[in-house]
Amino acid sequence: MIAAMTSARNETAEAIRLLVIDDDLIQRKIICKIGAQAGYDVVEAATFDEAERSLKTQKFDCITLDLSLGKQSGALLLRTIVDSGNRVPVIVISGADEHVMQTTVKIAQSLNLESELLAKPLKLVELRSALVAKKNGVVARRGNNQLASVLRETTPGL
Repeated sequence: MIAAMTSARNETAEAIRLLVIDDDLIQRKIICKIGAQAGYDVVEAATFDEAERSLKTQKFDCITLDLSLGKQSGALLLRTIVDSGNRVPVIVISGADEHVMQTTVKIAQSLNLESELLAKPLKLVELRSALVAKKNGVVARRGNNQLASVLRETTPGL
């Protein structure tokens, strides 16, 4: 039982990781700073290729995604997010028109990704609120997993 509780505690204590994908240096730094203040371990990607590499080699709990990444659309990374096993909430941040943003959200939903839209220029309070809500969801899921793990270890037949 103690081993199960220790293992479950370690799962809960793991860093909550945020991937910030934005080619605009100032926007990226602002999002990273707010993410860190919200309690995330933040990884940043400035290009489509950097984001793709990070997604294929690391696991994240939340992702912020700018739709305009130079010559490539950030929306193309949605499939990479799913294929890499990072089925996590995606906060789509863009200055694109409403139709493009709504289409991106529909694509994310078709891939069973939880998504949320934030328009540029960013409202920092909205960004902070979205990041905190996503983090709280991660903490709750980890807590539920911890409880289930302890119950399996301590209650035969579950």
